[in-house]
Amino acid sequence: MSKTRITSKGQVTIPKDVRDRLLLKESDNLEVKVIDNFIIMEKMKSFGTLKGSLKIPDKYKKKSWKEIESIAQTEHAKEVINE
Repeated sequence: MSKTRITSKGQVTIPKDVRDRLLLKESDNLEVKVIDNFIIMEKMKSFGTLKGSLKIPDKYKKKSWKEIESIAQTEHAKEVINE
């Protein structure tokens, strides 16, 4: 079992053995959920990994994957705030 501590800024370091086991790396995005008294952190899939599996609406066809990913993350954040 690994332990970590919350800093004065509310930050938590994920222990190296956990990062290695879950293949987490710098700049990965995590979704944080609270279920009862548990904090659940789940690695979010990069939008780019879905490339080719989705039909892209015409309004997005001239945008880069980075731009589309940014739009998707912004929309997701809006949904989380409104929950």
